[in-house]
Amino acid sequence: MDKGDLSAREKALLAEARREAAARGASPPPAAPARAQEPAAPKAAPTAAERLAQLMEAERAQSREKKKKMRRYGLMIAAGILALFALWLARVFRGR
Repeated sequence: MDKGDLSAREKALLAEARREAAARGASPPPAAPARAQEPAAPKAAPTAAERLAQLMEAERAQSREKKKKMRRYGLMIAAGILALFALWLARVFRGR
């Protein structure tokens, strides 16, 4: 992803994740190979990268909802202005 496409919140979250990784001093251990029929282990806490991915996806979903709402309101406002114009035209050209 291009850094120019990141929002301010995403940039802050990315910087925080990098600080956490630097504080740990090492990268996370490599994933263990998958085992056949491994017993269900309790879910481990998500890593910083997973938390960041979850937060960024939530932010994107919120942005999509905001854009959808803005489009809907924009259409309503445009339709209202058009209706007022039509009423004005009807009044002006009404026979006297």
